[in-house]
Amino acid sequence: MKIAPLVDIFFKEKPWEDRVKEISGCGFSYIETWQGKDASILKRLAESGKDCGVKLVSIVINFATDSEVAPISAGNRSRFLDQVDRYSDNALSAGCPQGIITAGQSIPGLDYQQQRTSLVDSLREAGELVSRKGFCLNLEPLNTEVDHPGYFLDSPFEGIGIVKEVGLHNVRMLYDFYHMAIMSGNNTSFVCANIGWIGHFHVAGLPGRHEPYPGEIYYPYMLRSALKAGYEGYFGLEYMPLLGSRETLVKTLAHLEGREGED
Repeated sequence: MKIAPLVDIFFKEKPWEDRVKEISGCGFSYIETWQGKDASILKRLAESGKDCGVKLVSIVINFATDSEVAPISAGNRSRFLDQVDRYSDNALSAGCPQGIITAGQSIPGLDYQQQRTSLVDSLREAGELVSRKGFCLNLEPLNTEVDHPGYFLDSPFEGIGIVKEVGLHNVRMLYDFYHMAIMSGNNTSFVCANIGWIGHFHVAGLPGRHEPYPGEIYYPYMLRSALKAGYEGYFGLEYMPLLGSRETLVKTLAHLEGREGED
C-alpha cells in the first residue's frame, strides 16, 4: 500500500528537507506536494528523499482558483499548456511522474457544454504534450457543497466521462474519497467499476476533512477494495490534521494498514 503524505501540511514549522526526513521517520516512503511552480523546492524535496528513501510522487499543476489557467476556458489554452509544460519539467527534474489538474470555477454566462468541450480539448493537448516526456495528468473533481462552491467539475461520473473522451493513456482522474463522498457517495462500487481510469487517490476524514479516523468512511476497507480491483498507484494524505504531525501520521498509517492497537 503506497501512501503519500502531503508534505505541505505536516511539520510545517520545519524546512522542506527536514519535513521529508520527519515523514520518513513516521514510516512513509512517498510524499506529494502542492508545489509545482518552484523547481528549487521540488529539487530540495527530491534530494532529501534520496537520503532517506522517500520518493516525490505528485505535484499540483494548477489550483481551482487559478482562473487565468483554468482549462474550461478556451481563451486560457496557451497559458494553461505553458504552465503544464513548465511544471511537468519541474516535476520530472525531481523524479516526480505525475501532476494534478483542476478544471477551475464555472464561468458565468458560458454554456456548460462549451466549458466541458474546452476542458476536454485542453486536457487532450496537455496530455499529448507531456506524454512525450513520460508524465501523467490526473483531473480532480471537487465537492461544491462544502469546500468549493462554483467549481465546474463536481461529479465523478462526469470526471470519468471526460478522461474517457480525452482518450489518452496518461490522462486519468483523481478520486478524492472525501470530496466524492459528499457529492455522490457509493464510493466502493464507483471505484471498483472505474479503477482503470483512476490515476491517483486522496484521503481525508468525513466530516471535517481532518484525520481519516474515525468518520463515516472506513478507509482500510476502501483502500483494500481499490487494491483488490487492480489499483497500483498512490494514496495521498490530503487532510487538515487536528493532532501534531508525528502523532497524526503514525496513527493514520496504522489505521489505514489495519494495525490499530499494536504496540
